[in-house]
Amino acid sequence: MSTQVFDKHRVAVKRTRENLGNSRHLPGDFYTSTDIEALERTHIFGQEWLCVGRQEEFSKPGDYRTLDIAGEPIIICRSKSDTMRAFYNICRHRGTQVVTGSGNRNNFICPYHAWTYDLDGQLRGAPYTEEIEGFCRSDFGLKALQIDSWGGFIFVNFDPDCQSLLNSLGSFTDVFAPYRPEDCRMGFRIRVEYDSNWKAVAENFVDVYHLATLHAESFGTNQPLESYEFTTYPWGYTGRFKGLSPMTLDGIPRFGLMPWLSGDYLEYGYSAHLFPNMGFYARQDNIHWVSQWPIDVNRSVAELHIMFPEEFHERSDFKEKLADYEQCFNVVIEEDMAMIAALQKGFASKGFEPGPLSRFEKAVHHVIQYNLDRIYGPSQ
Repeated sequence: MSTQVFDKHRVAVKRTRENLGNSRHLPGDFYTSTDIEALERTHIFGQEWLCVGRQEEFSKPGDYRTLDIAGEPIIICRSKSDTMRAFYNICRHRGTQVVTGSGNRNNFICPYHAWTYDLDGQLRGAPYTEEIEGFCRSDFGLKALQIDSWGGFIFVNFDPDCQSLLNSLGSFTDVFAPYRPEDCRMGFRIRVEYDSNWKAVAENFVDVYHLATLHAESFGTNQPLESYEFTTYPWGYTGRFKGLSPMTLDGIPRFGLMPWLSGDYLEYGYSAHLFPNMGFYARQDNIHWVSQWPIDVNRSVAELHIMFPEEFHERSDFKEKLADYEQCFNVVIEEDMAMIAALQKGFASKGFEPGPLSRFEKAVHHVIQYNLDRIYGPSQ
């Protein structure tokens, strides 16, 4: 299973591995194969640090949210000791999900047989287990995941032997520390399902080549292609561009600029990507980010978020003016959705042959190399 698609397209993959000027996009099988999808679930989503939210979403003990990450159900919560915790959302009895949705709870009670867990994942109640020989509640707590945070962002990792979050982030923290994300708060989240492979969605969000065409009527003209300065890193990439791009349809920020920015950070914006699935966009007035998750090989979901300095939230007109940003997001989503679905149809067609990458697809090229490295190894 691990080499079938690669062996079929060995020559094409070798061409994709070449430098950007000589490279080609990947064959469509890499976006339609269930074998590839299985490798990604194991070697990417099963081993990398994944951003799952913001700390302010869990401001009180008992606050929780459930998520599905590449087929794995999980719970994120703040415990009574004020510690962030992450668990598989799987009852240790029969495997039922112990909770759904989000909210605030004192404990998690499985709806099937009422096994009850506290916010630290410890089993506190299991009806009619007294007669089970050798049964010990301490052996049947919820299985925990690695969890850590930076800048107010919460990350989880399914690999118990993973490297630390800070080592994984590398210089990402240095590049974006001046934006002080820990002093920002979320404005809104938009969840969108796409009829496409998750990689097509992720690559679309790092593809600046299409800005001047597909997004010419929304925000594309605020980010001229020729102004982009691309830098690749082990953790992802940045595309720095000169100009103001606040993600409003008229290109005008509604609250002013972040009060702590200075120098080049007032002159430039960033379109960045943090491996494996987080688009990160730092502007003079806000930070917005998007995470892409697989549902199955032909479907995916993206969650788009925006946040502003906490003091902006205190303004009496914050909600009113925030609506202008949400309107822009919805326009951009509408512009992208049909095009991304069309990509998936193209990938599945016998007529598809991978074309060359533009110099404005440097980020796409870098993301593709990362995915190949993870599922096949850097030597392939």
